[in-house]
Amino acid sequence: MTKQIIPFSCDDISALAKSLRKQLQSCDSFPSHVDMLNILAKATGYANFQQLRQATEAMSAAAEREQLDIAIPAKLKPFMTQDYILRAWPVKRALQDLSLWFFWCRFQYQQAYGESEVNEVIKGFLGFADFALIRRELCNHKLLKRTDDGRHYWRAAAKPPAELHLLADVWPGKEN
Repeated sequence: MTKQIIPFSCDDISALAKSLRKQLQSCDSFPSHVDMLNILAKATGYANFQQLRQATEAMSAAAEREQLDIAIPAKLKPFMTQDYILRAWPVKRALQDLSLWFFWCRFQYQQAYGESEVNEVIKGFLGFADFALIRRELCNHKLLKRTDDGRHYWRAAAKPPAELHLLADVWPGKEN
């Protein structure tokens, strides 16, 4: 049986130390392995180790859904890496339009984003500096919608071209 690796992190090491100290002081004897797992889980805000493990599995499943496994169209390969990073903005309009779908799928349905959040998502898949160009083009093509004041953005319900139809299924909870 293979060992399942469960990552552990905390936001505040001082709070972690205080929680560990308090829990270890309340132990009558040296804690067992399972007791230590539960103590660590409780110190990071979970009820017990089982809850921490379930949360980790859920995050792992969400990360797997986020991974793309879609063939990059041949005509886009000169502009996009195998990791779906757009290296350069294509000159031809048809290729520009096609490349925008790889950004569109990175936004979750029914979630509002601030402008800075939109910029961060775009920057994560952009190999050049002009993230504002991509944000503008997503809005111009009605792949992202925004409020009149530009404070809130959200993924628009749209249908990708046939060769990229799998991009529509990247995020759960989509509207059909």
